[in-house]
Amino acid sequence: MWRWLNERTLARLIIRETGMTFGRWLQQLCILMASHQLAEGKTVHQLADALAMRPTALNTMFRKALGMIPG
Repeated sequence: MWRWLNERTLARLIIRETGMTFGRWLQQLCILMASHQLAEGKTVHQLADALAMRPTALNTMFRKALGMIPG
């Protein structure tokens, strides 16, 4: 069913539907999911581990996108 959906096609669809690049869209998705998990009681360290990131990198991503760090 999704065999036609290669990397380039997915990137084009995301730009067309959201106006964002794939990287920006992925970052927004990551922030949204992390925000929900923080609200459920996960720690920044737990989220960073799950995302294969350093906690400082996660904080930086939040600060750039939202103007504040999580917590």
